[in-house]
Amino acid sequence: MKISYDPKADALYIKFQDAGAARTRKVEDGLLVDVDGGGRLVGIEIIGMKGRIPIPELGRIILDLPRSGPEPARA
Repeated sequence: MKISYDPKADALYIKFQDAGAARTRKVEDGLLVDVDGGGRLVGIEIIGMKGRIPIPELGRIILDLPRSGPEPARA
């Protein structure tokens, strides 16, 4: 996982894998999710970070994102 912040754009990007994004889904204003061709999460972009989460709090972010597809098998 790689996290980068662009202060000029006030945008944070969290990259989960090195795959290229096949499609970007808008979850809400300022929250975009990149997925690969198989629908797997590639990254999350959060625009307008200063108004959402104080930068020092980034280490404690918990995201509850909607997902599609079948539920994973339980062990």
